[in-house]
Amino acid sequence: MLSFASGLRSLVARGLKVPPRPEPPAGAPGSLRSFRASASYLKYRLVQWGLKQAAAVWGLIVGLVFVTQIDAFPRLFTALEIFAWLGFVFQLVFSLIVVFVDWDLRWYLVTDRSLRIREGVGKVTEKTQSFANIQNLSIRRGPLQRLLGIADLEVKTAGGGGGQGESKKEIGKESLHSAFFRGVDNAEEIRDVILARLRRFRDAGLGDPDETPASRRPPAQAEAAEAGSAGLEGELRQAVQELVEAAKSLRSAGRRGLPDHL
Repeated sequence: MLSFASGLRSLVARGLKVPPRPEPPAGAPGSLRSFRASASYLKYRLVQWGLKQAAAVWGLIVGLVFVTQIDAFPRLFTALEIFAWLGFVFQLVFSLIVVFVDWDLRWYLVTDRSLRIREGVGKVTEKTQSFANIQNLSIRRGPLQRLLGIADLEVKTAGGGGGQGESKKEIGKESLHSAFFRGVDNAEEIRDVILARLRRFRDAGLGDPDETPASRRPPAQAEAAEAGSAGLEGELRQAVQELVEAAKSLRSAGRRGLPDHL
């Protein structure tokens, strides 16, 4: 089964021009760790797929019984029923291939600074989250997942706490501030790895690679910035003082020019 999925992945990846492995996110060399969805997650998806197909077959059977009871336009309804069964067989094969390929193309990458999750077949999506924005990690398990020994690890970033901070477009959909390690059999291990690296990241005072806060500037650069700030403040004070003196002069000159009877 796994070799069949790998063969399909190679075929679909070439057809859709999907890279077999995503580029690692920002991080120190040698810190990259990759995780994959468990083989039990493939079984979980196959069970879901089977239940959907069973529901579709039941609908087709009900439609067939309905067609046999109609006297008007029997050929038309028979043709529609045949077309529906042919469409079902086509989607049966296609959706089964999608289940295998979707499982095999999932990648979960973690470095010492960020993580990246890639999933999808027709529409490939990648989510990259910096440790500077991560706020919460939680493990979710449904009854069937618990039976198969798998779980989903949810990672929430700033703005993903729900409530008023959640936009209306995100209601009923997966939040843009959440990422999921779906179908992993080592959710606790992945959570502990992220938490440990998150603590080291924050203890080191690291931030976004494009940011250069004053506390991380070289001493000479920090001193120059402070000196420039002090010089600018002095110039502003001098300008304000000159404006005050000019206002006083104008006021005095105005009073001297007024007639005596005023």
